[in-house]
Amino acid sequence: MNALRISPRYTSRNWQVLDSSNPEDWSKAADVVRDRLDGRFLRFASDCLKDTHSGFVVLAIDCLLAETIQQFMDGVTNGHGRSAEMVKRFLKGKRFQPDFDAEARKAFYQDIRCGLLHQAEAKRMWLIRRRQPALLQKVADDQGYIVDVERFHAGLQDTLSDYLKLISEPTSSLLRSNLWTKMNHISSVRTARGALYQAEGNTASAQ
Repeated sequence: MNALRISPRYTSRNWQVLDSSNPEDWSKAADVVRDRLDGRFLRFASDCLKDTHSGFVVLAIDCLLAETIQQFMDGVTNGHGRSAEMVKRFLKGKRFQPDFDAEARKAFYQDIRCGLLHQAEAKRMWLIRRRQPALLQKVADDQGYIVDVERFHAGLQDTLSDYLKLISEPTSSLLRSNLWTKMNHISSVRTARGALYQAEGNTASAQ
């Protein structure tokens, strides 16, 4: 049976040999998650951000990652129908407060997350800009928002770093349990696929 990749540097087999009861394996577990999220998504968004006109694509990737990171935190293996819940909960995190209140979280999900991922546009009265005085500003007689894509991306990067640091600590038992649930699911899916597909033989075919 082939071991398919779960990240650029790790395969499903690399995950399956880890033992959650072994303290020494938790640094590797954190590295697997970092390699999966940064190696497949975050670093490309960071590279894109260097281009002046990349705000939409960067925020689209960041919306995808916000939902994904929250699923890791909560141990969600089937996010069908839970996107709004995941994104709004993510925006409650300390890196996005106090800017994103309940109203802003709801509007962001509907007009940015869904707007970008489903229609490739920011909906209603939203603007995506850079070098703003705040992460999020309410404008247009309180009918619209300006979101700073650079600040948002930095907040997402910091949230992931915070999370990876927490799961390295033995006291974070719930986060650790949820991570293991999520990664076991991901690994089992890759194992099932490995019975049907050839493993990547070179970097050109890596996913």
